[in-house]
Amino acid sequence: MEGFVPWPDEFARRYREVGYWQDRTLGEVLDGCFERFGPNPALVADDERLFTHSDLRRLSTRLALHFNALGLRVYDRVVLQIHNIPEAVLTYLGIVKAGGIPIMTLPPHRESEIGYFAKLAEATTYAIPARLRDFDYQALAAAVQTEAPSVRLVLVAGGDARPGYHSIDALLQDPIEERVDASTLPRPAPELPAVFQLSGGTTGIPKLIPRTHNDYAYNFLRNAEVCELDESTVLLIAIPQNHNFALACPGLMGVLSRGGCEILSANPAPDHLLGLIERHRVTHFAGVPAMVLALLNHPKRNDFDLSSLRLVAAGGSKLNAEVAVRVRQELGCEVQQVLGMAEGPLYWTLIGDPEEVTNNTQGRPMSPGDEFRIVDPSTGKESTPGEPGELWCRGPYTIRGYYRAPEHNAKAFSEDGFYKSGDLVRLHPSGNLIVEGRIKDCINRGGEKISAEEIENHILAHPAVLICAVVSMPDPLLGEKACVYLVLRPGKELTLKQLGQFLLEDRKIAKFKLPERLEVVEALPLTNVGKVNKKALREDIAERIRREGVGG
Repeated sequence: MEGFVPWPDEFARRYREVGYWQDRTLGEVLDGCFERFGPNPALVADDERLFTHSDLRRLSTRLALHFNALGLRVYDRVVLQIHNIPEAVLTYLGIVKAGGIPIMTLPPHRESEIGYFAKLAEATTYAIPARLRDFDYQALAAAVQTEAPSVRLVLVAGGDARPGYHSIDALLQDPIEERVDASTLPRPAPELPAVFQLSGGTTGIPKLIPRTHNDYAYNFLRNAEVCELDESTVLLIAIPQNHNFALACPGLMGVLSRGGCEILSANPAPDHLLGLIERHRVTHFAGVPAMVLALLNHPKRNDFDLSSLRLVAAGGSKLNAEVAVRVRQELGCEVQQVLGMAEGPLYWTLIGDPEEVTNNTQGRPMSPGDEFRIVDPSTGKESTPGEPGELWCRGPYTIRGYYRAPEHNAKAFSEDGFYKSGDLVRLHPSGNLIVEGRIKDCINRGGEKISAEEIENHILAHPAVLICAVVSMPDPLLGEKACVYLVLRPGKELTLKQLGQFLLEDRKIAKFKLPERLEVVEALPLTNVGKVNKKALREDIAERIRREGVGG
């Protein structure tokens, strides 16, 4: 496939020999699980709709047949943007079983991001909700089709579809499998991409991450083992279902592979989640640290029966050790931390690890086939044991290159195939990794990675802005938020509200990427080589916030 970087033959051969790669498609792996666990509950939604494993098999096959009948062909790319409702799961499974490749975008993405993904991947299909809150996704689809004419098929979940678009709800009601044999569905090659995840977006708009059937199946099957899931598992997911964490780490597919059930919520409010834990006897909760802290800090938490909880899995950003201690003491359950990237690498603490390890480290490699190095970014040589360095990763589920990004790949991967993560880590005596920070220029807002470069490029389009720099600022709940330092053109003024309006309406970026503080300065500090000194800016905003807190 043009633009896809495969594993070298000798590595692919080794991964097959050891059994990491089974040469089965995601649809084949999941259908085997659906058949095995048929009557078990598999998916429950906020609106209390319940689907068994048999239901997921039947309905995903139905959608796959419909998608093929509508013109979706093997390896066609599909921009998938449905929020946390069952149709998101069914559509994802239907695309995969139809031989398409879903691009796992997020509900807040807008024309800037969706148009870029559609054009880059030459997507033929776009799957959306009719509306979410007050936003009209069908209007967005029309705009995307103008920008990316390859998108000829639009699938709409919930609400009436516009003329020329197709209702997923109607397709789910039509038993096409009674007219068309499922054996007609195409079988994609297991060594080719099955899913496109999104990178953290540290250099402009996120890159497309090609996860193959072989590596992604191993990813979720091994995750399910590491997290010790079984038929009694009830996993609550309120982060976006399309996220790698929610989909396959172990996520939806990991739970389904073990016969368990996912509770899927579109409402991340802590009181709502506490009610779901009580009502559905949730055993596992997976979320970013900000969500975990919100549950712990809810003033009425003790009004809910949370005794079913066995495990809280925290990822997306580093979990503070004090929060890990509170989870055990106040929720009475185990904690697992994970350092993970949609590019593949996953490092877990293990159930049964000493508390000192679980509280203070972010995990060890998930697979015996994982290889990693800790490299001094200033010298390119491996760091002295115990000293921080950049984490480089290679293995049976870590990609060898982003899709259609040869110039970026030359920087992001070593000559011998190690992915340069951009994370600064050091090795703990236990063999686990401790995350110390990042090299890459991004803001980690509660697990959502925001590219400073991308936002800066949009801000520079404002007629009042001369130069700007976007940096992270500390936030007690989300970890980090974005702050923009501006140098304005002579005689111009600009408020944070005006800038946000410009970025949303003119530049059409996702709302979560908006800067949440604006500082107007006469000049930006520079390093001794003439680059903007973002370290100085981060220190400045942290000090400003500290002084404001003291003053308050």
